[in-house]
Amino acid sequence: MNEIIEVRRKIGDPITPDFILVEDLPALPFQDVAYTTGNGVYQYFDGVEWRLYSLKFSNNYILELIKKHGVIRASIRLIDNLIARIDPTAYLSSANTGGQSMSFQSLGEIMEFYERLRDRLLEEEAEEAGMNSGLMLETKRRPVGGVLEYE
Repeated sequence: MNEIIEVRRKIGDPITPDFILVEDLPALPFQDVAYTTGNGVYQYFDGVEWRLYSLKFSNNYILELIKKHGVIRASIRLIDNLIARIDPTAYLSSANTGGQSMSFQSLGEIMEFYERLRDRLLEEEAEEAGMNSGLMLETKRRPVGGVLEYE
């Protein structure tokens, strides 16, 4: 369950500052926190009553991706899935004349958000794999046979 919550944190599903795994919903909950009992339902308290978060992916689907690819690669695949789900028709706006125009700026911002999130996860994956330690070295060409060759 902790791996599922970790993936949900990475992809922002649902968008919340924190997740808490509990046996029973608390009488005095924190605000803006997703509570779950591990049954695949995530809830928050709005000050009056408990409400359900709308989720983009089920726990079972996330768990299968984690088993197959690991936490970071599963997160990257889910973000790719979110990008593929972006519906451009949801960004149509009506003018006063009743015509429709595309709002490319907000659509572009959504795409950019997910692409940056994916890039950050790819960097994290590279660091874990040891391919990117953040260390930068300056290298110099060594002469071969006493002659420095140029390309």
